[in-house]
Amino acid sequence: MKQLTAGLLGLAIAASLSPLAHAATPIRPLASNGDVSGEITSAAALNYSDGSRSQVFSLQLAAGQAVSLKLDGPLNGALSVFQRDTLLNRSSGCGCSEGSGTQLSFRADKAGQYLVAVSGADARAFGPFHLSAEPIDAYDGKPLAAGQRITDWLLGSSQAYTLQVDQPGLYTINLESDAFDTRLELSGDNLSLEDDDGGNRTNSRLVTPLQPGSYTLTARSFSEDNGAFYLDVRQTAIPEGMAFEDGSALPVDGTVSGFIGSDETRSFVFSLPERRRVQFDASGSELDSYLTLQGPDFTLSDDDGGNGVDARLTQVLEPGEYNVSVRSMNSSGGIFQLATSTAPAPDGPAQPALVLGRETSGQLVSGLRNLYTLEIPRKGRYVIRMTGINGLDGMVTLMRGGEEVASQDDGDGSLDPNLEVELEPGRYVLMAHSFDASASGSYRLLVRRR
Repeated sequence: MKQLTAGLLGLAIAASLSPLAHAATPIRPLASNGDVSGEITSAAALNYSDGSRSQVFSLQLAAGQAVSLKLDGPLNGALSVFQRDTLLNRSSGCGCSEGSGTQLSFRADKAGQYLVAVSGADARAFGPFHLSAEPIDAYDGKPLAAGQRITDWLLGSSQAYTLQVDQPGLYTINLESDAFDTRLELSGDNLSLEDDDGGNRTNSRLVTPLQPGSYTLTARSFSEDNGAFYLDVRQTAIPEGMAFEDGSALPVDGTVSGFIGSDETRSFVFSLPERRRVQFDASGSELDSYLTLQGPDFTLSDDDGGNGVDARLTQVLEPGEYNVSVRSMNSSGGIFQLATSTAPAPDGPAQPALVLGRETSGQLVSGLRNLYTLEIPRKGRYVIRMTGINGLDGMVTLMRGGEEVASQDDGDGSLDPNLEVELEPGRYVLMAHSFDASASGSYRLLVRRR
C-alpha cells in the first residue's frame, strides 16, 4: 500500500512540474478564424515550474492548415501550442508596453485538436487579454510581380521565389515575420543585394531600381527559427533626373533627387562662385539621412540637424569646389532630396587665423560651426582649450588636409574641452562647435605650446 501511495504521489508531482496541467485547466474553444477574450488572474491554472498562470483554448485544424495567433491587451503574455502533451511552438513574453502584442504562427502536421495556452510571461504577469486566430493562405507558387503580397511558411533555412519585372521602376521589397528574424536576398541581371534589418524591427527591406527581367528573391531566417512570413513587392516610377551615379552637379540654389541603397553613399559636386553662407538639407521618407561636406582642408558632417531625422549643414564658404555626400543611417535605402540655399555671408574671413598663445573670443550660432586656420611652426605637444561662457558646452575638432586629427568634447571633469595633442609642423583647421548642433553662445579659444 505504501508503494502504491508513493507511486501516485510521484505521478502527481511529475504532472505539476509539466509546463501545463491540462486536466486541471478549463478548456475553451477557439475557431481558426475567430477570437476570444480572457484574463490571467491568481485563480488561473498555476505552472509549478515558473509560477506563471495560464488559460487554455482548443483549436481544431485540418492537416497542413496554418494559423497565425495574436495576443493583445494589457497582459504581458506568452503563447504556447500543444498537441496532446507535446509542446509544438512557443513565443516568449515580449516584456514590452501595453498594446505591442505577441504573435505566433504554426502549421498542423495532421488533422486534430490543438491546445493554445495563454500564459503570463512570468509569475508577476496578470491582466486581461484578447486572443485572435487567422488562417494563413498558402502561396500558389507563381512568379511574384509588382503589387503582389504573399503569405508563406519557412520550413528550412531558406526559400527562393521568382520575381518577374515587366516595367522599369523603383522597387521596394519587404520580408516580414513575427516568427523569426528575417533576411532578404535579391539576385539577377548582374545584381546581388541583401538586407537584414532594413524594415521595421527585425524585418527586411530592399529598395532598388530594376529593369525588366527575371530575378530571384530568397527569404531566409537569421537564426534556426521558422514559421509564417509575408513577402510583398511594390513599384513606383523613377523621378526624372534622379541621380544614381556620383559626381552630379549640385545647384547653388535648388534641389536634386537621388537614390542610395542601404549601404551606399551618393556624392555631388558643389561649385560656389562667390563667398556665401550656404545651407544643405538632406531628407528622405524611407531613410535617416547623413550629410557630409568636404572642402580643401576640412570635413563637416551632420545626422539629425534638420527636421526629425533629416540632416542639415550650414556654413560660410569661400568660392571654390566642394564635395557633398549623402548616406543612410538606418540601413534602409531609398529616394532622397538634397536642397541648397544661400544667403549673404557676414563680414570677415570664413576661417580666421589663430595665433599661438593669444586668446580669441568667438560666438557660436545655432547650426553653425566656426572654423579657424592654425599654423604649427615646429613639432611638439600643444594644448587647445575652449572655454564656454554662461554654460555653453563647447567641443573642438582639429583637422589636417580634411582629415580629423583629434577631437574632444569635455575635459578636466568640466564641459570645457582641454585637448592635448602631439602635432607635426604644418597648416591645420580647428573647428569650434558643440555636440548639440543647435547650441549657441560665447566662448574663448586658446592654443598654446606646452
